[in-house]
Amino acid sequence: MTMTRTPEPTQGGSSSPDELNPAVTNSGSLRRLLPVGSEEAPSRPSIAPARSSTSASPTSTPTARTTLTKTQARAAVPTGRSKRQATTAACGACRRRKSKCNGERPKCSACHDRGTECEYDTNVAETHAQALKRKYDELQNSKSAAEKVFEILQTRGEKEAAEVFQRIRRGVDPATILRHITYGNALIELALGPETGYRYTFPYLPDMPAFLQRHDNVYLDSEVYSCVLRRPVLRQPVHELPAPNVERHQQTSLHHLPNSQQPYFTPSVTSRSMSPYVSQGPGVGSQSDDPYHRPYHTATVENSRLERLRPSQWTSVSTDDALMRKFLHDYILYDYGWNSFLHLDYFLDDMANGRHRFCSRLLVNAVLCIGSYHHRGLQGRAEYWNPANIVYMFLAEAKRLFEIDSELERPIPMLNDPHGERRLREWEERRLTTIQAGLLLNVLYLFNGSDKIGWRYSLRAIEMAHEINLFGPAQPEMDREMRNVREFTAWIVFTWQSVNSYHYFRAPVMRHPPQVPLPDPIENPQWYGEIWVKYPGSQSRFPTHLGFMFKAKAELWSIINDLSLLSFRNHGPPLKLSTSQVLDFYIMLLNWLHKLPEPLSPRKIVTPHQIKLHMHFYFILINILRPIVTSEWRNEIQPGKTIPPYTPHDAYLNATVRFETLIRIYYLRHGFEALDSFLMQFLGALACMTIDAIAQNPAAPHVETLRSTVLLATKGMWEQAQSLYVARAVLRVLASAMRPEDVQLLKKFANVEADMDIYSAPLEQPVQSDWPTYVVRLDQNPDTVRLGKTLSSKLEKLSLDLTASSPPVESTPRPRNWSVIL
Repeated sequence: MTMTRTPEPTQGGSSSPDELNPAVTNSGSLRRLLPVGSEEAPSRPSIAPARSSTSASPTSTPTARTTLTKTQARAAVPTGRSKRQATTAACGACRRRKSKCNGERPKCSACHDRGTECEYDTNVAETHAQALKRKYDELQNSKSAAEKVFEILQTRGEKEAAEVFQRIRRGVDPATILRHITYGNALIELALGPETGYRYTFPYLPDMPAFLQRHDNVYLDSEVYSCVLRRPVLRQPVHELPAPNVERHQQTSLHHLPNSQQPYFTPSVTSRSMSPYVSQGPGVGSQSDDPYHRPYHTATVENSRLERLRPSQWTSVSTDDALMRKFLHDYILYDYGWNSFLHLDYFLDDMANGRHRFCSRLLVNAVLCIGSYHHRGLQGRAEYWNPANIVYMFLAEAKRLFEIDSELERPIPMLNDPHGERRLREWEERRLTTIQAGLLLNVLYLFNGSDKIGWRYSLRAIEMAHEINLFGPAQPEMDREMRNVREFTAWIVFTWQSVNSYHYFRAPVMRHPPQVPLPDPIENPQWYGEIWVKYPGSQSRFPTHLGFMFKAKAELWSIINDLSLLSFRNHGPPLKLSTSQVLDFYIMLLNWLHKLPEPLSPRKIVTPHQIKLHMHFYFILINILRPIVTSEWRNEIQPGKTIPPYTPHDAYLNATVRFETLIRIYYLRHGFEALDSFLMQFLGALACMTIDAIAQNPAAPHVETLRSTVLLATKGMWEQAQSLYVARAVLRVLASAMRPEDVQLLKKFANVEADMDIYSAPLEQPVQSDWPTYVVRLDQNPDTVRLGKTLSSKLEKLSLDLTASSPPVESTPRPRNWSVIL
């Protein structure tokens, strides 16, 4: 784990080393100053052997040596000294008089000859820049006890801060208070949970880049970012600002849409009463601040059903119920909020009670397999090909059961058969769980870099959905539970095929969403269910707002489905959206953003899935704006259409700024260590854009800031690769485009072994992926995907290049032919 307990900065800092200065070294935002240096040098200088000279011979005495004149001293120096050796850092005296210095310790030859005092500001083999960085880090770690007590007052809960304040009023000195906090204060120790006081820090450059710190960047005013920085949130009364008209977007000018200073939601009394922490911002000491102040991976799922489950009754892979309950817990905590492929409440109820209506052996094995990928205590979980790996066993069992369940034939009704209706009902119920398992298997094959195989499971699931008329209207004879699960499953099948079609440049399999509309999460929360989590040291539990999340994703991916219908065909000429069509989708997407409920608004998002939802929104905006980024909105606009006040370039730039901001906020609060499969798409996109920007202008003054972005994104890809095999393949493609010196820095900040070659090391298994790499443009002919632009073909070409020539040495730049597009 790379989490470090560091003082929180009070405001965003500069983005490059040149903008830092010693004047800020006494603030609470002390950071690395010059991060390009080598490994940390020892804190004390090593004493080098004395310079060899006649004056230092064993027969000489100190008294005799001091009587030598300067001429005699120079004559006593061996003639070999005339050929001076280069030194990494000169002493202070030589720097002042601008004379040559040989860097000998404890006294250089020039100071020895001149009889001047010789002092060094650097350690042995350390440059002045490296020394300045070391001193900066030492100063950061040497805060006084008073500063640490002040930080505790800022960051701890109200009860803890009050206890510390009372000690200060009683005249206790800061060192004693700090000692009590660390060793003896039972009240504070009780309130401290594991990892709750930590935050993540950026690699290389520790501050938010300056180009992201725009006045219209609403995510820098979000409460999660403010809590990471430990600064108050500047709020604006929502009743003073109008909400957007989302129904008549063609008649409403974007001048009247909410700007960056306005809320992206219309709060209601009902929504405020649902959650204890969305109606008011996190305050110091309030119990509602835990999701904002603590990483999500420190939370645990609060569900009484989990303790009653006996997974061994549903699988033959393992008899360790305690371990498998952990797998189920991690599946719910990390994966279910984004890939809600089954109705959790009904599934857990039936699993706990041994019922097969909404639970099956196939479904349990598929869920356990995904949960095992997310369980960080399981070593080698990315090695899906290893028969001794429990991941392999769950996947093999799920595949076997799917082949059986998916081929069950529909019962034929017989005359005078008293059990015919029951057998048909049971067949449809089994079809329902098999459909859900097919989508889960598709996800598992995505994990393994085999989406060509995985997509077949989704296609079969869609076929089975049509067999039971899943997308039609609800049948009145069904009970409420079955209707809920059928409607829920219909929407997950539709949204899953929509997002897959978009990201793989395929024409959607389904043209229209299910006939049953999505219910209001406030009026019918049982339709969606909820996940409640609890953080260490907290007595409260917190909702993840699963209903709001599900509905928002479904609405966004419905827009994506319409976009894909106009953009992609499985065969035929290339399709390109007109500027007018782009404008229509642009306004639809903006209205979707402004309709988001309060818990999902830019200022309130906090969990990884909520932040990721906004990432996906800007990812789509970047995609649709890129083809027209050099044109003007007025081109090809039909009469009567609304023209936004922005050029495509400005809108594109705004989307890229917020996209990177969200990734950085995600990392600051939650880190990249926990598996988040969809995050890999965004990390790779950010890395690719930035690598290309560096390649276009490697001597630009802001290149160090871009380098920090590349290192952050690829570091995240490396950490995801510990759980996902496909992330290893993507990282290899990215590393092949990076500069060699950046690859070496990646190894340092990602704690990669020095002898590991992440660029040319062979992959253990072939990658069978149709996923377009980041060089493929949205408006390109889908045939280009089949002509060498997929992940599989890129890896194959990379392997052939390495075979044809020796691997590039670190001093030779590798070819970079990225096209900046997602």
